[in-house]
Order: sequence, then C-alpha cells, then structure tokens
Amino acid sequence: MVEAELLSTLQSISYIAGATGVCIAAFYYVQILRNAEKEKRKQNILMRMPAINPEWYDRYYYCHYIYREDMTPQERSRVTNSPEYNSNVMSIMHYYNLVGVLYDEGLMSIDEIVKVYSPHQVIGVFEKFWRVIPTNRLNSIGEVVHPDFFVPLEKLYKEMKRRYPLVAGMLDSQRERDERNRGREENVWSKLSKEQFLSSVMK
Repeated sequence: MVEAELLSTLQSISYIAGATGVCIAAFYYVQILRNAEKEKRKQNILMRMPAINPEWYDRYYYCHYIYREDMTPQERSRVTNSPEYNSNVMSIMHYYNLVGVLYDEGLMSIDEIVKVYSPHQVIGVFEKFWRVIPTNRLNSIGEVVHPDFFVPLEKLYKEMKRRYPLVAGMLDSQRERDERNRGREENVWSKLSKEQFLSSVMK
C-alpha cells in the first residue's frame, strides 16, 4: 500500500516536473522569438539610416553655421525658407529621430547609444533645430494634426538631458554665444519660445 502511494507520488512529481520543463522550454522559445523580432526591427531601422560620411557631415555643419539664433527676422526668414537649408535640417533631424526610435522601442539602451552618438550632438542638434518640430505638427491653419511628429527624438533628448545636465549649446561657436548674449534683449521672443518649448519637453 505504501509502495503504491509512493509510486503514485513519484509519478505525480514526474508529471509536474515534465509539465514545468515544457513551460520553461515554451517560455524560452517565446523569448528567443521576441529577441529575434527585436533584432530584425533594429536592423531594419539601422538600414534606413543614411551613412555617416563626409557628405553627411557637410550637411551637418552647413546647417550648424548658416543658422544663428541672434539673426534678425529677415535673415532668419531668408535662411529657413531656403530649400537647401530645410532639406538638410530635416535630413539631420530624421537621422537622430531614428536613433530615438531605437531608444524608444527598447532596441538600444542609452549606454549603447552614447558609445556611438555623443550626448552633445543629440542635445545640440535638438536645441539648435527644435523649431522644425512644433512647426511640422501643425496644418496650414495652425491646428495640431501630427502630435507624434519626432516624439522619439524628444524622448531621447529628454533622457540624455537628464543624464548629462551640463551638456548644452556645445554646437555653438564662441562667436555665436557672444553675439547671442549681446543681442539677447533684441531676441526676447525667440529666446522665450525656445525655453518654453524645451521646458515642455522636459516635463
């Protein structure tokens, strides 16, 4: 009788162990599928990103040096209405937005990203060319119709700004900083607009 009960107990334990093994195997199989899907998604995004070559950096520095915050409204309008400037800025912003997608979807951690993309580049680009974000969220009559436009880049900027609070304005030359400081009172609207936008992102 005791032997029969012991045998029955051992069989039950065996069934439980077998079922547990099947569950563990199924769990790991699902994890492998998820990781494979994430890696596929990551590679698809990376393939869409333009190559970092001299031509890319030509666009990068062209946009950096041609636009200054201390410009007069006429100078700013001339630059920002230039097709060459706008196409280059959008190209740069879309590039870093794809980096933001990698972060937002958990495909790359911040620690991995900063090994390739320095915080001063991400933060500097966002703070230099932030105007294209709210502008492109509106339709022709000023209604917000694309609220998710560049949200991944916003999230990436917010996290990098949190981790590296002292990184700011590193894309600016000393000459630009000096000119902006001298013209600060003449540029109150632009300054407040930028501060309001960046503070809204950091909330």
